[in-house]
Amino acid sequence: MIGHPSPHPSVIAEAWLSNFAQALQEKDAHAVSTCFVPDGWLRESHIFCWDNRTLQGRHDIDKHVSEGFPHRSFSNFELDTRPHLSPEHEAFGPQQEGIVSGFLFETNNQWGQGYFRLVIDEEGVWRALTVYMIALDIKGHEEPKGESGVYGDHMTHWSTISDSQRKSIEEDPQVLIIGAGQAGVNVAARFKQMNIPALVIDAHPRLGNTWRNRYNSLLLHTPRMYGQFLYQPYPTNWPYFCPKDKVANWIEFYVDSQDLVVWTSTKPAEDSRPVYDKETKRWTIVVDRAGERITIRPAHIICCMGPLGSRFTPEVKNRDVFKGTVIHGGEYTVPTPFAKKRVVVVGAGNTAGDICLDLSSSADNITMIQRSRTSLVPLAITNAIFDRSWPDDGSVPMEVADFLSSSMPFNLTRKYARIAKAGGGGESGAYAEMYKGLREKGMIVDTGIEGEGVVFQAFEKSAGYMLDVGFSKLVLSGRVKVKHGVEVASFKEESIILSDGSEIPADVVIFATGYHAIHDEIIKVFGYETAEKAGRLGGVDEEGERINTFRPTGHPALWYGGGSFYEARYQSKQVAMLIKASELGLRDA
Repeated sequence: MIGHPSPHPSVIAEAWLSNFAQALQEKDAHAVSTCFVPDGWLRESHIFCWDNRTLQGRHDIDKHVSEGFPHRSFSNFELDTRPHLSPEHEAFGPQQEGIVSGFLFETNNQWGQGYFRLVIDEEGVWRALTVYMIALDIKGHEEPKGESGVYGDHMTHWSTISDSQRKSIEEDPQVLIIGAGQAGVNVAARFKQMNIPALVIDAHPRLGNTWRNRYNSLLLHTPRMYGQFLYQPYPTNWPYFCPKDKVANWIEFYVDSQDLVVWTSTKPAEDSRPVYDKETKRWTIVVDRAGERITIRPAHIICCMGPLGSRFTPEVKNRDVFKGTVIHGGEYTVPTPFAKKRVVVVGAGNTAGDICLDLSSSADNITMIQRSRTSLVPLAITNAIFDRSWPDDGSVPMEVADFLSSSMPFNLTRKYARIAKAGGGGESGAYAEMYKGLREKGMIVDTGIEGEGVVFQAFEKSAGYMLDVGFSKLVLSGRVKVKHGVEVASFKEESIILSDGSEIPADVVIFATGYHAIHDEIIKVFGYETAEKAGRLGGVDEEGERINTFRPTGHPALWYGGGSFYEARYQSKQVAMLIKASELGLRDA
């Protein structure tokens, strides 16, 4: 190991990587683990096993790499010298600095890429706090860069080739993707590029309707660089916060420009369950395409139906007595029907905040019912976080930004957030008065650092958080009143009764109460036995990895896709390689 620190990052990084490489090449798991600080982190995708795993501590790292050694050999380690990946000094935690660097390597059947963060331990030795290792491609089955565009020595028209490819996929798809939202089309684009014939089906009559049908004022709360699609960046003059209709139209345009094969108005038949044949390793699934029943026999099915299921509206007593309007937040579109009305919004997450903001232009008065604490973060803070990882000026290529973001273990990010909380991170500074004022107005919030935190609520639960785009001003001004710690117990003709016995006059009640778990939708399509075998999806496991999403499930050839724009972009490559590895018999080795 290196005994003395050096001011030159490349020297330190080269020396550490030499030791790490030697330990892997000699298949010495103990030597590998001692390259880490005692509580260091190894995150890997498809290197020691065909899965996404995060191990913390030398004991678990030692055990994990030992189990993977019989199936892997390592060679040709070198530092990555490309911009943003070459060795440099960097601060990567609260009051923690060190040296970071990317590196490249090979296994017996893969091209690999990695990234490490080095710190000086108590002995004065440079060791890894984190190491990230990921398979870029399977050797001999690398992702092509693109086509020449020349067919049949310039004698064959592109339309002839395209029609032939489409017909082949429609007749015999290797993969069926259910859902043509951003996850489904990103996965389909990756599969097309990697020569995996994929047919996408979507229940909506028009591509993009999963976004188009939402409330009219909806803007993405994440910046445009974060919300890019594979291979095809947004125009440079694209809105910083993209309107939902532009996202919808982009999906439509993207499918056409990427030559993806998508059937709209198509869904799995409700009276038939998909069946998997272990002998042929093929599914048999009947789909309803605009009233026509079609049987498809793909080798794999990927469910990209979104992170949420059907709308959830609590059952409340005496609803039939209420003379006003009751809708779910998913049905809300514009504020004009509620002009001069007394509106109660049940829920305190992103959608509830947006609806209140929208209604503030026309409703007579607005009351929000907040059952439990909300993680609320001002938009300026989240913008700064996103801009550090995905700079809006495009200075860091999207694929590099995705890789660097993935290199940090989720549970370590959580640890840093707790350290920041202990140091008073979110309650001091420019927003201290805002948080104090919200609490005085009756809204119970945390800063996104304390409690679960907005990052964790979004990543694990897809609920319980709000990116503040103006809602807090409504509460502080009194335009929106908040009633905390209660639920709607019953209706009266022109009011609602809350669980604490209080009464609120109302003409309109909007339940921004979220959605049923997507697992319930999976059960409807595949049946209970298959869905339970595959396992639930959403949230993270103890290691901080997405549960069953873009990784092997408990059922052969059944996969889940979903998550954020970045996850769909980045993890689509991993699930593509898993399918390639399955077809090549590598996952059995």
